[in-house]
Amino acid sequence: MDNRPIGIMDSGVGGLTVARVLHERYPKESMIFLGDSLRNPYGERTRDEIARFAGEIKDFLIKKNVKMIIIACNTISFNVYPSFLEGPVPVVKMSLDITLPEGTKKAGIFATPASIRTHAHKKYVEKKFPEVEWVEVPCDGVAAAIEQGKDENFISALVQKAAKEYHALGIDAGYWACTHYPLAPSAFARVFPKVPFIDPALPTVEAGMAILQREDRLAEGKDRDEFYFTDGLAHAEPLVKRLFGPAAVEKTNLVGE
Repeated sequence: MDNRPIGIMDSGVGGLTVARVLHERYPKESMIFLGDSLRNPYGERTRDEIARFAGEIKDFLIKKNVKMIIIACNTISFNVYPSFLEGPVPVVKMSLDITLPEGTKKAGIFATPASIRTHAHKKYVEKKFPEVEWVEVPCDGVAAAIEQGKDENFISALVQKAAKEYHALGIDAGYWACTHYPLAPSAFARVFPKVPFIDPALPTVEAGMAILQREDRLAEGKDRDEFYFTDGLAHAEPLVKRLFGPAAVEKTNLVGE
Protein backbone atom coordinates (compact mmCIF):
# COMPACT_ATOMS: atom_id res chain seq x y z
CA MET A 1 0.00 0.00 0.00
CA ASP A 2 1.23 3.51 -0.84
CA ASN A 3 -1.15 6.43 -0.44
CA ARG A 4 1.25 9.00 -1.88
CA PRO A 5 -0.05 10.76 -5.02
CA ILE A 6 0.80 9.97 -8.62
CA GLY A 7 2.47 12.82 -10.49
CA ILE A 8 1.23 13.66 -13.98
CA MET A 9 3.16 16.02 -16.22
CA ASP A 10 2.35 17.76 -19.49
CA SER A 11 3.19 20.80 -21.57
CA GLY A 12 -0.25 22.20 -20.71
CA VAL A 13 -3.86 21.05 -20.36
CA GLY A 14 -3.62 18.07 -22.72
CA GLY A 15 -2.43 15.69 -20.02
CA LEU A 16 -5.77 16.13 -18.29
CA THR A 17 -7.10 13.53 -20.75
CA VAL A 18 -4.76 10.98 -19.16
CA ALA A 19 -5.50 12.25 -15.64
CA ARG A 20 -9.20 11.80 -16.39
CA VAL A 21 -8.69 8.09 -17.14
CA LEU A 22 -6.73 7.62 -13.92
CA HIS A 23 -9.45 9.45 -11.99
CA GLU A 24 -12.23 7.32 -13.45
CA ARG A 25 -10.58 3.90 -13.31
CA TYR A 26 -8.63 4.25 -10.06
CA PRO A 27 -10.72 6.55 -7.85
CA LYS A 28 -8.66 5.78 -4.73
CA GLU A 29 -5.50 7.22 -6.28
CA SER A 30 -4.63 10.86 -5.64
CA MET A 31 -2.73 12.87 -8.22
CA ILE A 32 -0.65 15.99 -8.57
CA PHE A 33 -0.81 17.43 -12.07
CA LEU A 34 1.53 20.01 -13.54
CA GLY A 35 0.95 21.60 -16.95
CA ASP A 36 3.57 23.98 -18.31
CA SER A 37 1.12 26.23 -20.16
CA LEU A 38 3.50 29.19 -20.04
CA ARG A 39 5.96 27.52 -22.41
CA ASN A 40 3.37 25.66 -24.46
CA PRO A 41 3.53 24.57 -27.23
CA TYR A 42 6.45 22.18 -26.78
CA GLY A 43 5.80 20.65 -30.19
CA GLU A 44 7.75 23.31 -32.10
CA ARG A 45 10.74 23.34 -29.72
CA THR A 46 14.11 21.58 -29.95
CA ARG A 47 14.77 18.30 -28.22
CA ASP A 48 17.18 19.92 -25.78
CA GLU A 49 14.60 22.53 -24.80
CA ILE A 50 11.93 19.88 -24.30
CA ALA A 51 14.28 17.77 -22.18
CA ARG A 52 15.28 20.73 -20.02
CA PHE A 53 11.71 21.84 -19.42
CA ALA A 54 10.66 18.25 -18.66
CA GLY A 55 13.45 17.97 -16.10
CA GLU A 56 12.13 21.02 -14.27
CA ILE A 57 8.62 19.57 -14.17
CA LYS A 58 9.96 16.24 -12.92
CA ASP A 59 11.89 17.99 -10.13
CA PHE A 60 8.73 19.84 -9.09
CA LEU A 61 6.75 16.60 -8.84
CA ILE A 62 9.46 14.71 -6.98
CA LYS A 63 9.54 17.50 -4.39
CA LYS A 64 5.83 16.83 -3.93
CA ASN A 65 6.73 13.26 -2.85
CA VAL A 66 4.92 11.44 -5.65
CA LYS A 67 5.23 7.67 -5.89
CA MET A 68 5.20 7.60 -9.70
CA ILE A 69 5.30 10.05 -12.61
CA ILE A 70 3.21 9.60 -15.75
CA ILE A 71 4.38 11.64 -18.72
CA ALA A 72 0.97 12.58 -20.14
CA CYS A 73 2.54 14.12 -23.23
CA ASN A 74 3.82 12.43 -26.37
CA THR A 75 6.17 15.29 -27.23
CA ILE A 76 7.92 14.93 -23.87
CA SER A 77 7.73 11.11 -23.85
CA PHE A 78 9.62 10.67 -27.09
CA ASN A 79 12.04 13.58 -26.85
CA VAL A 80 13.50 13.17 -23.35
CA TYR A 81 16.79 11.30 -23.06
CA PRO A 82 16.91 7.77 -21.55
CA SER A 83 18.35 9.05 -18.26
CA PHE A 84 15.07 10.91 -17.65
CA LEU A 85 13.36 7.60 -16.96
CA GLU A 86 15.92 6.54 -14.37
CA GLY A 87 15.79 7.05 -10.61
CA PRO A 88 13.93 5.80 -7.55
CA VAL A 89 10.59 7.22 -8.73
CA PRO A 90 9.19 5.20 -11.67
CA VAL A 91 8.53 7.30 -14.79
CA VAL A 92 5.99 6.05 -17.34
CA LYS A 93 5.89 7.32 -20.93
CA MET A 94 2.86 7.55 -23.17
CA SER A 95 1.98 4.10 -24.42
CA LEU A 96 2.38 3.18 -28.08
CA ASP A 97 0.15 0.12 -27.72
CA ILE A 98 -3.09 0.77 -29.60
CA THR A 99 -5.84 -1.30 -31.21
CA LEU A 100 -7.17 -0.50 -34.68
CA PRO A 101 -10.72 -1.09 -35.93
CA GLU A 102 -11.04 -4.22 -38.02
CA GLY A 103 -10.61 -3.63 -41.73
CA THR A 104 -8.40 -0.54 -41.40
CA LYS A 105 -6.34 -0.08 -44.56
CA LYS A 106 -4.98 3.42 -44.08
CA ALA A 107 -4.46 5.20 -40.78
CA GLY A 108 -3.15 8.60 -39.76
CA ILE A 109 -0.84 9.51 -36.87
CA PHE A 110 -1.76 13.01 -35.68
CA ALA A 111 0.89 14.61 -33.49
CA THR A 112 3.02 17.67 -32.89
CA PRO A 113 5.95 18.30 -35.25
CA ALA A 114 8.40 17.36 -32.47
CA SER A 115 6.71 13.99 -31.94
CA ILE A 116 6.56 13.28 -35.66
CA ARG A 117 10.28 14.04 -36.00
CA THR A 118 11.06 11.07 -33.74
CA HIS A 119 8.94 8.70 -35.89
CA ALA A 120 8.45 6.68 -32.68
CA HIS A 121 4.76 6.07 -33.26
CA LYS A 122 5.15 5.10 -36.92
CA LYS A 123 8.01 2.69 -36.23
CA TYR A 124 5.94 0.91 -33.60
CA VAL A 125 2.62 0.69 -35.45
CA GLU A 126 4.22 -0.35 -38.74
CA LYS A 127 5.62 -3.41 -36.97
CA LYS A 128 2.35 -4.18 -35.20
CA PHE A 129 0.12 -3.49 -38.23
CA PRO A 130 2.32 -4.14 -41.31
CA GLU A 131 -0.74 -4.51 -43.53
CA VAL A 132 -1.85 -0.92 -42.84
CA GLU A 133 -0.64 2.14 -44.74
CA TRP A 134 0.47 4.72 -42.16
CA VAL A 135 0.70 8.45 -42.77
CA GLU A 136 2.25 10.89 -40.31
CA VAL A 137 0.45 14.21 -39.90
CA PRO A 138 2.38 16.93 -38.05
CA CYS A 139 -0.35 19.27 -36.84
CA ASP A 140 1.19 22.73 -36.64
CA GLY A 141 -0.59 24.90 -34.10
CA VAL A 142 -3.35 22.47 -33.11
CA ALA A 143 -2.11 21.76 -29.57
CA ALA A 144 -1.50 25.48 -29.01
CA ALA A 145 -4.99 26.34 -30.26
CA ILE A 146 -6.56 23.82 -27.88
CA GLU A 147 -4.36 25.11 -25.05
CA GLN A 148 -5.58 28.64 -25.71
CA GLY A 149 -9.24 27.61 -25.88
CA LYS A 150 -9.71 28.56 -29.54
CA ASP A 151 -13.08 27.76 -31.06
CA GLU A 152 -13.93 24.62 -32.99
CA ASN A 153 -13.87 26.34 -36.38
CA PHE A 154 -10.32 27.58 -35.83
CA ILE A 155 -9.05 24.18 -34.67
CA SER A 156 -10.77 22.20 -37.40
CA ALA A 157 -9.30 24.50 -40.05
CA LEU A 158 -5.81 23.67 -38.77
CA VAL A 159 -6.59 19.95 -38.77
CA GLN A 160 -8.01 20.21 -42.30
CA LYS A 161 -4.91 22.01 -43.54
CA ALA A 162 -2.52 19.43 -42.05
CA ALA A 163 -4.59 16.47 -43.25
CA LYS A 164 -4.71 17.83 -46.79
CA GLU A 165 -1.01 18.68 -46.89
CA TYR A 166 0.03 15.21 -45.71
CA HIS A 167 -2.53 13.26 -47.76
CA ALA A 168 -4.52 11.95 -44.80
CA LEU A 169 -8.06 12.84 -45.88
CA GLY A 170 -8.71 9.26 -47.04
CA ILE A 171 -7.83 7.47 -43.79
CA ASP A 172 -9.97 4.77 -42.18
CA ALA A 173 -8.73 5.44 -38.62
CA GLY A 174 -6.78 8.07 -36.75
CA TYR A 175 -4.31 7.88 -33.88
CA TRP A 176 -4.24 10.81 -31.47
CA ALA A 177 -0.52 10.95 -30.65
CA CYS A 178 -0.96 14.18 -28.68
CA THR A 179 -2.92 14.31 -25.43
CA HIS A 180 -4.38 17.72 -26.30
CA TYR A 181 -6.33 16.38 -29.27
CA PRO A 182 -8.94 14.33 -27.35
CA LEU A 183 -10.04 17.62 -25.77
CA ALA A 184 -11.32 18.72 -29.19
CA PRO A 185 -12.96 15.61 -30.70
CA SER A 186 -15.63 17.60 -32.52
CA ALA A 187 -12.98 19.63 -34.37
CA PHE A 188 -11.50 16.40 -35.75
CA ALA A 189 -14.99 15.01 -36.45
CA ARG A 190 -15.73 17.99 -38.69
CA VAL A 191 -12.81 16.99 -40.91
CA PHE A 192 -13.26 13.22 -40.48
CA PRO A 193 -16.98 12.67 -39.77
CA LYS A 194 -16.85 8.87 -40.16
CA VAL A 195 -13.32 8.16 -38.93
CA PRO A 196 -12.74 6.64 -35.47
CA PHE A 197 -9.82 8.04 -33.47
CA ILE A 198 -7.75 6.06 -30.99
CA ASP A 199 -6.68 7.65 -27.71
CA PRO A 200 -3.72 5.94 -25.93
CA ALA A 201 -4.60 7.39 -22.52
CA LEU A 202 -6.02 4.13 -21.18
CA PRO A 203 -3.04 1.85 -22.03
CA THR A 204 -0.74 4.54 -20.62
CA VAL A 205 -2.54 4.58 -17.29
CA GLU A 206 -2.73 0.79 -17.17
CA ALA A 207 1.02 0.50 -17.80
CA GLY A 208 1.69 2.69 -14.81
CA MET A 209 -0.80 0.96 -12.56
CA ALA A 210 0.61 -2.44 -13.46
CA ILE A 211 3.91 -1.33 -11.92
CA LEU A 212 2.20 -0.24 -8.70
CA GLN A 213 0.17 -3.46 -8.57
CA ARG A 214 3.28 -5.61 -8.91
CA GLU A 215 4.93 -3.69 -6.08
CA ASP A 216 1.78 -3.70 -3.92
CA ARG A 217 1.76 0.10 -3.91
CA LEU A 218 -1.83 0.91 -4.83
CA ALA A 219 -3.58 3.44 -2.61
CA GLU A 220 -6.17 2.39 -0.06
CA GLY A 221 -7.79 5.79 0.25
CA LYS A 222 -7.86 8.99 -1.72
CA ASP A 223 -6.46 12.32 -0.56
CA ARG A 224 -7.14 15.51 -2.53
CA ASP A 225 -6.03 16.02 -6.13
CA GLU A 226 -3.88 19.05 -6.92
CA PHE A 227 -3.58 20.77 -10.29
CA TYR A 228 -0.81 23.26 -11.09
CA PHE A 229 -0.24 25.31 -14.22
CA THR A 230 2.51 27.78 -15.07
CA ASP A 231 0.02 30.04 -16.88
CA GLY A 232 -3.44 30.11 -18.46
CA LEU A 233 -5.58 29.50 -15.39
CA ALA A 234 -8.51 31.30 -17.03
CA HIS A 235 -8.82 28.38 -19.45
CA ALA A 236 -7.31 25.58 -17.35
CA GLU A 237 -9.33 26.00 -14.16
CA PRO A 238 -12.81 25.68 -15.74
CA LEU A 239 -11.56 22.66 -17.70
CA VAL A 240 -10.26 20.98 -14.54
CA LYS A 241 -13.54 21.60 -12.73
CA ARG A 242 -15.55 20.26 -15.67
CA LEU A 243 -13.52 17.05 -15.81
CA PHE A 244 -12.86 16.47 -12.10
CA GLY A 245 -15.33 18.55 -10.12
CA PRO A 246 -14.13 20.73 -7.24
CA ALA A 247 -10.33 20.61 -7.11
CA ALA A 248 -7.37 22.73 -6.04
CA VAL A 249 -6.05 24.63 -9.10
CA GLU A 250 -3.06 26.89 -8.64
CA LYS A 251 -0.48 28.79 -10.63
CA THR A 252 3.16 27.90 -10.02
CA ASN A 253 6.57 28.80 -11.38
CA LEU A 254 9.39 26.60 -12.62
CA VAL A 255 13.13 27.21 -12.53
CA GLY A 256 14.49 28.53 -15.80
CA GLU A 257 11.39 30.34 -17.00
